[in-house]
Amino acid sequence: MDYKFLKQLVKQGEGQTIEFKKKAADPIKIMKEVVAFANREGGYLIVGVTDNGRIDGFIDIEGEKFVLEKAIREHVSVDIDYIIHEVSISSTHQVLVFEIPPSDKKPVFLWYNLKRKTGRAYIRVVDKSIQMSRLIRRLLKEKSKNQINTLEYGANERLVLQMLDKTKQITLNQFIKVSKLEENQAMDVLINMCLTNVIVPMPMDPEDRFVMNVVN
Repeated sequence: MDYKFLKQLVKQGEGQTIEFKKKAADPIKIMKEVVAFANREGGYLIVGVTDNGRIDGFIDIEGEKFVLEKAIREHVSVDIDYIIHEVSISSTHQVLVFEIPPSDKKPVFLWYNLKRKTGRAYIRVVDKSIQMSRLIRRLLKEKSKNQINTLEYGANERLVLQMLDKTKQITLNQFIKVSKLEENQAMDVLINMCLTNVIVPMPMDPEDRFVMNVVN
């Protein structure tokens, strides 16, 4: 990656696949962005750029690189085949760009407690990294199995379609209220409809949304 390509990325601004960090002052907190990219379609973590897009860079780039690589190694739940780009912006300053690929072992967690291996999973939504819901975690885990899924249209599946025909999008809680199902049962219905590409999940904060798959 060269300076020209870096400027093109920065010009796009923060979004679904781009995050700026001025420096690695809190490397564990920054891992939230790494995990969120890995749980979706990947992205660029650009270190040495301010929130408003000013490219400052670092003189001591090795120090920033060391703490971030250590955090990835210790606090991310799966191995990530990331690429580091060291981009020179002047004779003395450089910018670090971590190119994070989507993981094939979702959901990816950020370990906060290393001994107990407990933490949280995050996912990228527009320009934010939000905590992943239990439903989306279960869905990603099932998708990672790469199994062939089939769907039988019963009363609950038809109810989902009827609700979407009226409102265009629904939440898990809305479906529970109408269907009278227990939470796990309602999750199973929505997850299976997602796995068979009948509906599409839209991770959001505070509640995920589900819409019809227009491809079908």
